[in-house]
Parts: sequence; structure tokens; C-alpha cells
Amino acid sequence: MSERSEPARVASLIYLALAEQRHDDAIELAETNWPVLISHDVAALRAVADRLSPAELAERPAWDRIRRYLGFLMIESPLRPTAYVEPVLPHPPRSLADTLLTLTTRGIAARTAGRFCEAVRLARSALERLDEACDAERDAVQHRLADGYLQWGLSFEFAALETEAIGAFERAYELGIAFENLRAATDAAGELSWAHAVAGRGGDADAWGERARRLAESARSSATWRRTDILAAAVRLADRLRPDAALELLATRPDGAVDEHRLPALAQSVSFRLTAGRASPTLLLSELRRAETVDAPLFAESGQNLVSFRYIAALVHLAAHRPDRAVELLAALDQERGGAWALGVRAAAQLAVGADPEARRDAELVVARSEHRPRQLVPALLVKAVLARQAGASGAALDAFADACALAVEHGLLSSLVVIPHAEFLDLFRLAGDRLDDPQLADLARMPLVFAPPRRTAVKLSPRELEVLRELAGGGALSSVAARLHLSVNTLKVHNHAIYKKLGVDGRDPAVAVALERGLI
Repeated sequence: MSERSEPARVASLIYLALAEQRHDDAIELAETNWPVLISHDVAALRAVADRLSPAELAERPAWDRIRRYLGFLMIESPLRPTAYVEPVLPHPPRSLADTLLTLTTRGIAARTAGRFCEAVRLARSALERLDEACDAERDAVQHRLADGYLQWGLSFEFAALETEAIGAFERAYELGIAFENLRAATDAAGELSWAHAVAGRGGDADAWGERARRLAESARSSATWRRTDILAAAVRLADRLRPDAALELLATRPDGAVDEHRLPALAQSVSFRLTAGRASPTLLLSELRRAETVDAPLFAESGQNLVSFRYIAALVHLAAHRPDRAVELLAALDQERGGAWALGVRAAAQLAVGADPEARRDAELVVARSEHRPRQLVPALLVKAVLARQAGASGAALDAFADACALAVEHGLLSSLVVIPHAEFLDLFRLAGDRLDDPQLADLARMPLVFAPPRRTAVKLSPRELEVLRELAGGGALSSVAARLHLSVNTLKVHNHAIYKKLGVDGRDPAVAVALERGLI
């Protein structure tokens, strides 16, 4: 058998070279047999890194990173394999450092294979082992823990466990700064920026993104890795209705050999292109389906990939005037982990299909339990405003609309104001008058909104109105239609106005189009 296929023999040769102070030979053996050793004898790699002198490490930055934390090497080093693999240690771990290393690298392997529940279990096991350790053991590994918390946070994040992920990333950032691990601090800040951007907490997202950017400038090596802060910054540009700029920024994000965020980045690019009008909804949905097929194992369990793709697919369907399909996707998403993404936009989709009771229920749920998720709270408040206006409660409608707009301006979430039809937004904006004098809102009121289709109504048309609608669909001037119905033109106009109001449209052609789509005529 070849030397490459015998990890035990390779490890023996490495230990012999180290014993004889032949460090160059040990390094060459380790680098040549990296994929085998990372799978079968992690200890041999650590032995090489631990035996090198400070001068030798200065000449070999990659090995310095190995020494600091082997789990990090699997991501950062140019020697990394093309996919993460699970280490199998020959002996039970003998120290806290070895235990954390084993649990962390196995968690990486599980996460990148789409086994998010297993990755979470391993991350929690690592945290429990750390909590159980004595002070001396913890002190001995403190300088390595920034990378550990970063990896554990990623496992929580991709399992859509936001609170645990944010806690782990904040700890990774603190330890990275404390022990001058700028790469870990940079990446943790980027992950925090992304987590807050997804929830719509604009101020927090921008602040963490700026920290990540500054750290990346002072730690050049991190610019070649994950750079989730770039993805978060692109989302923030799109939130401010600058999708073209978001796409340009996203194009600058480095590609990694193994990048967990590549699928959420793809989903976000679909959202940006939809808003920018760069592709048809059919093409964008095809791209999402193709990505799910190619990377099917990464969608097998509920997690950030599944949540991102379903959520954005629902927005695309809503833009394509298929709110029924959007409701179906968002209803399924609510059953998955991470369902907090669904309710606000689902309320808007329910409103679009005329399911007012369901829209009201979803909106109330969001207001009650999503106080810290502005991305869902803004649509929910808009839905409440529309329903209140429809019920004749102008005061309540104005309060809900003003709260939605204030929240959108505060967090830079103008894009979240597009989930009700333009006509509804204009009516509410005019009702608000001087109460909303922000120039961003005034600009928004003058432009056609992107996602919301004309609103359907749950009110049925009367037999006479259906008869009028059928005659309108037959074409001809109003005088001709009136003559066929044996009505005066003025009476016909009264019927037309009632029909347009019930269908949520503002003219004859849209009324006919909606009626045909809904099978009314």
C-alpha cells in the first residue's frame, strides 16, 4: 500500500522526523498527507505545529494557525480538503483541549453535510464540557476558545437557533479581541451583522458590519475567508431599496472552497434581482429549485438554507401575483424551525388573497411575539393598518401605519413597506398627513411598490355586479355596455365603482383581469 493510504505509518514517519529535529521533512509529510491525517490522526498534525519554534512559525503562518486551533485550520488553511471530514482519534481525548477539538471538528463535518441537529448536539456538548471543567483547565484553553465559539455559533445559526447563535458569536468576538485573534473576531462580527440583518435590526447590523470591516482591514488574512459582513451589508443596501448596489457588493464577496453561506447568498441575490427587475419571477424560481436539487443534502433538515429559500421563493410568488402559492410556502415554513421568518409576510400574503381573518391572526401573533424582529413586525403593522381602515377605524389604521413607517425608517427597512399594494400605501400615507414627514417615505409614496399584487377581497360580488362584470369583459364603450344591460351610464358607473372597490383595483381592465384570474367570469 502507498504511504498516502497508511495514516498510521505516515504518522510514525512524522514523529520520527520530529524526534530527529527534521522539521522540514515532518512538515512535508504532513502537507502531502493532509486529507488522510485530518481524517485519521489529528494528533500528528498538532505534534508538528506544537514542535515548531517561534522563528519557524513566523516563516510558516499556516502552521501557526494550526497550533492556535486545529479546527480553524480546516477552514482557513490552503491545505484544507475539498470537503470537511470527521476526525477519528485513535484514543479517547485526554484533555479539555482534545475534547473540544474533537467535538468541534465533528460538528463542522456534520454542519457542512446538512446534519444540523447533530451539529447542534455536538456544540452543546462542547459547551457543557467547558462548563464542567475546572478553572485551571479553562484557563489553559482560553486563548483557543474564540475559534470554538465561532464554530459552535455557526452550528446554531444554520440550525436557525438565533438566540444561541448570537450568544456564541458575541463570546467569540470578545475572546478574539482579548487574545488578539483578529481573524476570529472579524468573522464573529460578520456573523453578528448577518444575524441582525436577517431579523431586521438595522442599527445593530450596521454597527457589527462596521466592526467587521475595520477588523478585516487590519487582518488581511480574513479577507480571503468567509466575509459574512459583505453579505449582511448587501442585505442592508437592499433594505434601503438599493438592490443594484447590493448585487454589486455581493459580487465582491470572496468564494471559499467550503462556504456555508453560499446558499443563503444565492437566495439573497435572487431577492435583489427581483427587486431590481433584472430577471423574471419564473427564471428566479427556476434558479432556486436548481440549487435545492444540486445541494439536496443541505436541505434535508430544517435550517437556514431551507428557511432562506422558502421565504424568498414566497416573495417571488407574491411579486408574480401568485399570493396563494406564497401563503402555502410560508405556512409550511411556520412549521419549521425558524418559522419566525414567516408570519409577518404571510399576513401580507393572506391579505392579498382576501383571507382577512387569517391575515389578522398572523399580524396579531407577530405583534405579540416578534417585538425584536422588525423585518416581520413592519409587514404585520401594515396589515393591521389596512384591515383597520377597511373596518372604518381610521384612528387605529393611522396608528398602526405610523408605527410601521417609524420602525422601517429607524431600522432602514424601506423594502419591508412594499408588502401592501401601492394604492393602499398611498391612501394611508395621505391619511397620515404631517404626522409622517420623512423624505424617504415621501419618495417611496411616489414610486410603484415592488411585491404586493392588487388586493383581493373576501366580499362576494352580487349577481347584478357579476352580470355587469361579464358585460365589461365583452368590450365596448360604457354607453354600449349600459345599453346591453338596460342601464343608464351613470348607474353603470356606480356598479363599476363598487366592483373595483371589492376587487381592490382602480379600473376596468384590471377588474376584468382579476375576475378572469379568480374564475369569477
